[in-house]
Formats: sequence, structure tokens, C-alpha cells
Amino acid sequence: MSPELAVLHAEGDRVRVSTVRLQDIAPFRRALGQSRERLARWNPVDPDDLARQLPRQSRDHRTFLVHARTPEGDHDIVGKISVSDVVRGRFESAAMGYDAYDPYAGRGLFAEGLRLVVNLAFTPETAGGMGLHRLVAAVQPGNLRSAGLLRSLGFRREGFSPRMLWLPGADGNDAWRDHVSYAVLRDEWPAQPYVISRGRRVVVLVNGAPGSGKTTLARELAAELQIPLFSKDTVKESVADALWALLADSPVGGVVEGGFRPDDAPDVARGLRRYGLDPATVPEVWCEAGQVPVAGQQLGLGLGPTVDVDISREVGRREIVRIALQVGEGPVVASET
Repeated sequence: MSPELAVLHAEGDRVRVSTVRLQDIAPFRRALGQSRERLARWNPVDPDDLARQLPRQSRDHRTFLVHARTPEGDHDIVGKISVSDVVRGRFESAAMGYDAYDPYAGRGLFAEGLRLVVNLAFTPETAGGMGLHRLVAAVQPGNLRSAGLLRSLGFRREGFSPRMLWLPGADGNDAWRDHVSYAVLRDEWPAQPYVISRGRRVVVLVNGAPGSGKTTLARELAAELQIPLFSKDTVKESVADALWALLADSPVGGVVEGGFRPDDAPDVARGLRRYGLDPATVPEVWCEAGQVPVAGQQLGLGLGPTVDVDISREVGRREIVRIALQVGEGPVVASET
């Protein structure tokens, strides 16, 4: 690390952030050791990573640590954030990677620290920052907590990259992993949370009883995923097959909304297969308005994984984004937010 390289630092209500120093190595190893099991699901766990990062620090490669202002246990490190792969000139862009550590994860401290680092990244160099125009972070599909954090800070969903990095995944094995990229620009910052993002090729079934609010939910979900809405209510019952014809012609998938009954399952399955999909992999969003299910009664089609949404209460932007992350970014898993 160059001796003249400036220290970048910012203070928050509950955390402070600063570029790494030699004395950070020992507490970093303790933090990583306590968080190993949780982190290993998505990223390699390397206790020597920080030691290797120190000599690499430069104007275009900065590693930040988030420190708790009220430490707990044997370390104060809330998380690590890297701003690297900087391209200057007409681009002024960088990639951002991060990890949050126990016992501080899940309390909002890391989100506060990440916001401070983004501030520093966008602050002009003459004012003690990195002078960047654009930040991009890539997240594996299915990592709902990480993607939800970025969306809550106003990062927009920007693109899908198949087989981007050789990493561990939710199955515990290393492989070339797909990633979804999220970006924010300096002139957008501070950004509104949960701004509508671009979508990719996605198919979702929205189902529910008449009057359950499924049509309203389907419209909002289609807007969040940025894909077409094909509603059964907009076509005549005698030509309901037009839904599947429209889907088959869509290059990006779509939200298919309708009051499908359990006995419609064979027809829906045929329509999905027409699009080249295995019905067992297509998520169904089931809308209910506080109904109490009858014992043994099947709700919905039962073809693929189901996300239940209670429409008897207001469904806000945060909830729409959460549903979109579950059905649009990978397999449906329990929410971690």
C-alpha cells in the first residue's frame, strides 16, 4: 500500500467506515471465523483475504471495513466492502463486493455502513472520496437478503450474467454461478428505495379466488419485473388459449394472471409446456383476502412452488419487490429479510 494513499473515512449513527489498516487483520479473522457457516453458502471464506488486500490498495482499489460504534464480543467488524476494478476516464465505474459478519448481521448496521461507503465512492476525490460515477454489484440468483439490501438502497436491477463466477452456491458446491447485476449512478444518489428495475425472461402465475385482488397484484408484479401482463379477464372465455399463444410469442416471459381453478391445472401445464417450460418449476403467486382454507382443500393449481400473499392488507412496494425477488431471481426460498 502506498504510504501517501489517503485514508477514506465516514461516521454514521451506529457505525463508522474506514479503509483497511494493518491492525484490522486479527479482528477480521475473528469476524470471518464466527460467520463462516453463513457466508460459505455464497462466497469463499478466506481468513487471509484482508492481508492480501492491504498491499493492493490504490486509488482504484479500496477495501473498507464497517466498524460498530458499540462493539460486542471480541471484535467490532460489522462487514467488509470492496470497491475495485475501477475504470477511469469516460467510464468512472467500479465493481462493489461485500460481506456482513456476526454477531452484527441482520440488524441494519451493515446497511448503514454500505450507504456510507457508497457516499464515499461518489464523493469527489478533492473532497475525500473516490470520484466515481457508477457502482455495480453482482448477486447470485436466490440470495434474497443481498439483493434485497441493494434494492432497499435504490440500486436498480440492470442485467443477468450466466455462469459469471466460479463460486459456491446454495447447494454447497463450487460451480460457474449465474449473477444478477444491480447498479446506481452518482446523479441518482441518494436513491429512492425499491425503484422499478428491468426484468429478464420470467414466467409467473398469479392465481386466486374472485375478488381476492389478484389482478391488482399481478399488474404491480409485472411492473416490478418489467414483463408483459397477460390477463385471462381481457380475453373471451372461449379463446382463453390465447393467453398461452401470447406467452409463447413473448421473448421475455410474462405474468399470467387468471382465476385458475385446481381442475384447470392440466390446461395450464400444457400452456407452459408450449412455451418450453417444466410446469413444476414455474412459481405461482396465490392471492388471498383473509380466507380461512378448508382442511384438505387445495388452494391454487399446485403445479410449482407457491408464494402466498395476503391481499386483505395493503401490499406496498417493499412487499412487491420481495415477491419479485423470490419469483424472478431464482428458486422460491424462504425470505431472509
